[in-house]
Amino acid sequence: MSSFDPAAVRQAVAEFTPHRPQKFQDLIPAKDVIIELRQRRASYRAIAVLLTQHCLPTSKTAIATFCHQILGEIVRPHRRPGRKRPPSPVEPNGRMALPAQSQPAADRPSLEPPADSNGVETPQTRSRGPRIAQVRMLKPEST
Repeated sequence: MSSFDPAAVRQAVAEFTPHRPQKFQDLIPAKDVIIELRQRRASYRAIAVLLTQHCLPTSKTAIATFCHQILGEIVRPHRRPGRKRPPSPVEPNGRMALPAQSQPAADRPSLEPPADSNGVETPQTRSRGPRIAQVRMLKPEST
């Protein structure tokens, strides 16, 4: 076996180039077709299906990434529908309103269900969160 030669190793390191496939090497030949289809408002999925039918298997994600990175299309962020939140009670001076426990008894909502004009109780609207039993309203068990 021959001895270790640092000069030969340095020469090999200088000539070394990693074999990495070029990104989008399969889609580069179809660049003009993709540009034309995008100008005609074709979706990424439609372009992927068309190219797959013509012997260039690809995905809509690969087409989208190609269009964003190579063609310079603008990436639009996903818009999630806003969550509907009840308005927070704010006083006219901009301060948050005090919780119900610190309000005077006259201003606090009663715990009894409201009655309509006929005197019949109407069902209360449920608040969000878990249902918690009101212990003071439970009947004691007979033993």
